[in-house]
Amino acid sequence: MTTMENFEYLRVPKDGLLAEMAKYHYENKTLDDIIHPSLRKQMNTQSLNIFSEAAYGCLNERRTQRPDLDRIIFALNKALELQLQHENSMLLKEGTSTKYSKKRKDLEHLEIGLDAIDSAEKVFVGKGGYGLVYKAELDSSVIKGNNDAEMPRKSITVAIKEIINREDTQGEEGFFAEIEILNRCKHPNIVSLLGFSYKHPRMVLLYEYVSRGSLEDYLGREAKITNLTWVQRLKICIGIARGLEYIHSIDNKHKIIHRDIKSANILLAENWEAKIADFGFSIFHTINNQQSTINTTKIAGTYVYLDPEYQSLGRLKKESDVYSFGVVLFEILTGSLAYDLVYTNKNERGLAPIVRQVFESKGTLKEMLDPNLKEESDGKGLTLSKGPDKDSLHVFSTIGYQCLSVEQRQRPKMKEIISELEKALKLQESHKDSLRISFEDIKRATLDFNENNKIVFGTGHTLALKGEILLDDELTPIVAWRVAMFEEAEQQFLSELEILLEYQHKNIISLVGYCDENDERICVFELPSNGYLKEHLGNASLTWTKRLNIAIDIATGLDFLHGGGSAQICVIHRSLRSENIVLDCDWRAKIINFGESKITPIGNEIDYEADSFEETPLCGYIEPEYRLCGYLTRESDVFTLGIVLSEMLFDIKSHVFFVDDSLKLIKLVKHCYEEGKVGESVWEVIKDQIMPKSMSAYLKIVYQCLKDKREERPTAGEVISQLKQALKYQEDYEIWERKLPRDYKEIIGMSSPPEKYSNLSNKDLYEMFSKGILLHKDKVCLSINNNEERNEMVSATMFSFENNILHNNKRISIRNSRFPRVVKMLDSSNLRMQIKIKTQFLTPNAIYGVYLVFKLYDQRKSSSQAMYVNLKYKMGSENLEAYFATRGEGEWMTIELCRFVPHKKDIDFEVLQIESLSRYYCGSGAIYIDGIYFRAIDDAILKEKLQAYDKVRGIEKFLKSNTDYVEITHELEDEEKLATLSKANGKKCHMLSAKMALYESSNMKYFNWKSLPDSRYLEVAELLSHQIFWIKCKIGAQDLSPDTDYACHLLFKLSQDCHGLHCPVKVRDILHRRSKDCKFLYFRSPRLVNLHGNESVPKKREDGLMEVIVWSFNSGNKQSDDLPMSLKLRCYEGNMSGLILYGIEFRSI
Repeated sequence: MTTMENFEYLRVPKDGLLAEMAKYHYENKTLDDIIHPSLRKQMNTQSLNIFSEAAYGCLNERRTQRPDLDRIIFALNKALELQLQHENSMLLKEGTSTKYSKKRKDLEHLEIGLDAIDSAEKVFVGKGGYGLVYKAELDSSVIKGNNDAEMPRKSITVAIKEIINREDTQGEEGFFAEIEILNRCKHPNIVSLLGFSYKHPRMVLLYEYVSRGSLEDYLGREAKITNLTWVQRLKICIGIARGLEYIHSIDNKHKIIHRDIKSANILLAENWEAKIADFGFSIFHTINNQQSTINTTKIAGTYVYLDPEYQSLGRLKKESDVYSFGVVLFEILTGSLAYDLVYTNKNERGLAPIVRQVFESKGTLKEMLDPNLKEESDGKGLTLSKGPDKDSLHVFSTIGYQCLSVEQRQRPKMKEIISELEKALKLQESHKDSLRISFEDIKRATLDFNENNKIVFGTGHTLALKGEILLDDELTPIVAWRVAMFEEAEQQFLSELEILLEYQHKNIISLVGYCDENDERICVFELPSNGYLKEHLGNASLTWTKRLNIAIDIATGLDFLHGGGSAQICVIHRSLRSENIVLDCDWRAKIINFGESKITPIGNEIDYEADSFEETPLCGYIEPEYRLCGYLTRESDVFTLGIVLSEMLFDIKSHVFFVDDSLKLIKLVKHCYEEGKVGESVWEVIKDQIMPKSMSAYLKIVYQCLKDKREERPTAGEVISQLKQALKYQEDYEIWERKLPRDYKEIIGMSSPPEKYSNLSNKDLYEMFSKGILLHKDKVCLSINNNEERNEMVSATMFSFENNILHNNKRISIRNSRFPRVVKMLDSSNLRMQIKIKTQFLTPNAIYGVYLVFKLYDQRKSSSQAMYVNLKYKMGSENLEAYFATRGEGEWMTIELCRFVPHKKDIDFEVLQIESLSRYYCGSGAIYIDGIYFRAIDDAILKEKLQAYDKVRGIEKFLKSNTDYVEITHELEDEEKLATLSKANGKKCHMLSAKMALYESSNMKYFNWKSLPDSRYLEVAELLSHQIFWIKCKIGAQDLSPDTDYACHLLFKLSQDCHGLHCPVKVRDILHRRSKDCKFLYFRSPRLVNLHGNESVPKKREDGLMEVIVWSFNSGNKQSDDLPMSLKLRCYEGNMSGLILYGIEFRSI
């Protein structure tokens, strides 16, 4: 408690101890006399008072008056919190000691008048930290430093952030502190501050305008602006890292900790250079200050990016930014945002812990790669310079994983991170050479170019052979495309390589490698498992839905080649036809054969003219306009796409078609579209599969593709949109209508009004049925589960209430209820309501649980899903209890009352009378009753619950004589022998008597210790009329097998006079107080509805005793230390009188 140099000056007896001395000075309010002056100077007075009060209480001579451990911990945490607040406020005061007026004067050169800003034409961009962001054009002379009279005036683009709220307490001081921070930052990877404007209460910041938006715009599962290549991603990461290194040591005297590094705060310039932005949460710190850690209780930042050590302990360091940067690195790698539901559903902290788990278990993150990169990085070199090299990925993943270390001291420095990222980039840029395959390897793969391996692969002057080549120690199926050596073929080879080196996409054929030795020119591609599209057009296996997906694939690949609407250059394929479309093992379409393709700037596509026009068997694929002008454009590709789409729909009875065939096909499409009839021309194998709406949407876009005038044709992107609509119509029938109840139209007719569902798609109807549809004047809610079983909920307004006058029951509206009205009762401890209803929609022979749905008016907040309520109710003449209610959506509670199997869908259910909830645990306030819920239970869930029992008696009784339904009850037969005392799997077992486990001074008053003549145990403990007791002991490490999972079994009997102990008992591990998980156990076998998955139920042993698991643990590897155990057991209701404890036994699990 103190730091002292000399005891002689202290006014205490010479033989006094430190405790006595401390008590003396506390009582005389002279603690300052014994605290070292330098230590006292650091202390917050309120923190010291709380600390010393707790310490004084611990020194009380009477044990009963000393505080318990919970109170001590609470006091110490409060003292620490006050001290941290004190130190942080002192630090902030030190960092912002400059007077406001002086700061504004120092920053005067950056100030811009509000008039200039208000008069600028602004375009809203988005919402940033503390305000709204706009794009605006300002006269360069407005910004000071750009007002040279000799220079011509010009307009510059800026970003304006209008601050609408400051959540910090510094107000104006904080505003200017932020400007001061940004004014110090002059670096290409930090967004530049151009100026500010201030006139209370308005505060405005002006930044350079960064044209490509935030990194976040390029990530996520939704449609992205564009797909970033691996090289682009690496360069962006390096830019961020350099910016962080700079702010962490500005001019070697100061540092800035950003505190909110995330993809949304990384802006991308026109050349894709990364710039760190939004310093609203940043802290400015002096480097020569010996305190490298800032302790704070005010945590700032975005949750899924937050450094865990900073968040939990308030320790802010440069390494906190390193952790956040690590999260961004893996967002860039996965192409997903850290808060994506894919991650947060598994772990509330999002992406980071999942990355650590996968990397630690597998040493690689290959399975988490952005799908757009997987095409480039599956270890087979499927793309070239822009595809991830295996070593590059490994270096990147390793340094990123180190950034995500849980402890700050284990994270790398920014200098090391930059070095590793640059190494990853260097490995990637040298990746192209790894695609070169030797002629001998290709020769071996194709069995010396064996004619038996010859296949058709596109068109052109080539020889294609299939084979297998060894890549990364794995045999890979390939196609070797050997180009005949003459001038035109040489040009085709170079064109193929040039395009496939630069354009990688899931719907473009992947290049495995190439060979250019001597006079050989060979391209090696992945082998398409399902061959050519043209080979399958007449096959029944190519369903209409598959054809639609293939059509979307082709259009998507073409849209990518055409620039996707945003690129400045495009590829004109010039040879798109069904034999140049291949299908992989998943029936994904890929475009091949780029030998005749051209790369050309957008808007300047007319750069190729044919030598002469010749009639060939392939002329049917060429647009009519080409014969007139002699050049091809993107619209020419769209025309040939229309021909391919037509082939997938119509059986033209020909394998090649001439110009006349093309004209006939166009005429056929036009006739079918305009007449709305497809006639007999559709492929026979799909004719009966196509939904009319799907056919109409498909024909419409094909018709538009085949327009004579190029300007009237859609873009490839527009084709995609229309094809997806056709697929949506088709899937609405094939998938969603079949999932609907067979009588769904009849059910909708029972709703009010049914017309509101008339325009919904089948998918929307299915989603509506999954959530629930109100029927019978909104008194019944019907829903379906994933197994197409029906759930039915009946409104509480249909119940009978004996205490209606006493309660003054009201029908009221309440948020998140399934029904327009719920029943409000004034006293939850005196309900007395009778449930007498008739179901109408249950699934016969399914297992149903019956649940009461309610919400307490004054519901206590809790992080636990389960709440003890002890609902008392009757079924027939039997009095029953249900103990735990489960918290669900909208804070509604559900509690299971019984299980049954209906033999038909409509049954009379009139057996329940709800009496009361526990006054002690639920209070006596008002309660909202939503209704009674009949929920179908998955057989697997029921089976899991039944594992708590070793024998099921089965159907115990009928609830109604007409056997409309039967209740399911289960009991444990006492004569069943369940446990043995022998060793399990050769592992040690260990037993402690009751005296060794329970004999402790604080426990003595709870037990009556006695010897039983027929027992092999010397002394047993019978619990008196108490609600709690403790198990406290130490287990010798030598008594257990090392590194073994053990369960601790409590051995007991119930005396003949024991009539209680039906309710659950809560078990708390005292040595792990911070864990919020509690275990529950029963000393009597409960009803099935009172099992929720985390309880222990009793079993009978060979020696006649009962046992129940109270604790589980791992013995660890230490052979010298004892293993402590301290458990508190508390009965929810009544007491545990009559419980006889014999001891505890440890057995391996």
